[in-house]
Order: sequence, then C-alpha cells, then structure tokens
Amino acid sequence: MALRRREIIVVRSLTDSDLGLFKEHRKSATSKQRAIALTTPVAKQLLSPELFVAGGIDMDCICVFGTVSNREPRNIGKVGKNWRLGGHQLIGQEFAELDSKDFMLLRSVEQNDATRPVMLTFVGRRAQSVMHAGVVAIVKDKLHQSVATYQERSPAFAGLAALFPSVPAGVALKAGT
Repeated sequence: MALRRREIIVVRSLTDSDLGLFKEHRKSATSKQRAIALTTPVAKQLLSPELFVAGGIDMDCICVFGTVSNREPRNIGKVGKNWRLGGHQLIGQEFAELDSKDFMLLRSVEQNDATRPVMLTFVGRRAQSVMHAGVVAIVKDKLHQSVATYQERSPAFAGLAALFPSVPAGVALKAGT
C-alpha cells in the first residue's frame, strides 16, 4: 500500500510581472512574462525528484477565482534559471480584479509526480477583502522572494486550508480513469 503523501500550500504574492498570465492584464503589462514565478526551493518541494531534475512537466491544474474556474494542463518548469507556472492565458473579466500584492495559493501533494492535480486559488483584495486579510495575517513576515511554503500539520497550513479546500477525490480523477 502506498503511503499517503503530505500536502503543501504555496503562497505567492503576485507581482506585476506575474499578471501576464491573465488575458485581462496583457494589454497593460510592462513585462513579457506570461507565467507566475516560483522559486527553486518551491519547485523542489512541489515536484518529484525525477520531474525536478527533468526541469518540470505539464500538470493537471484546477484554477479558481471567485466564480471562474479552469482545468487544463499547466507547465511547471524551469525557464533558464527560473521556475515558472505557465500555460494558456487565464480568461475571464474577474481576473481584471487581481493586482500585484494579491495572492495565488497552490495546493498539492509534496513531490507531485504529475499523477495528482494541483489546485490554484487566487485571492484578490478588491473582490475578497476578508479572505485577503486572512492570508496577509498568516503570511506576513514569512514571504521570501514573494513566496512561502507551508507543510501539512503546521498551524499556518491549517489556517490557509480553511480558506480553500484541497481537490475533492471525485474531481481529482481525470476523465477516463
């Protein structure tokens, strides 16, 4: 019987350059970046050792912001010396509400070998001020290079997990499995 892998939650405080992933921000974006930056330590925790060494992979990602959801493969990979979460642009007028200093919360099993989906939730201070304040209270003074990772069983993980759920088992199964 396989051991249950622990979950992690990665919190990314979005920067102006991260906003290029969203269609609603591309016209005004000053950066050519079309992905959300991740750090090497985050990639090492998120990906299996084989995928980390290989430089990443397309993973099944479920993205949620307010009433908008999207499920498709998204690349978590190394671009030059930097790790990024990319893929097709995220489309929806709601994404125009996101700004720098808003958050992406990524929830996954540790060392994901691409057999489990990744859940991405975006939290914007304009649309979700109370939830945004809750994330700020948890991550303040913990972000390094605009990112922090929280292990399952930590008090901070519990607080963040209360704000957004893991991928339900019925959703985790890909079509045809």
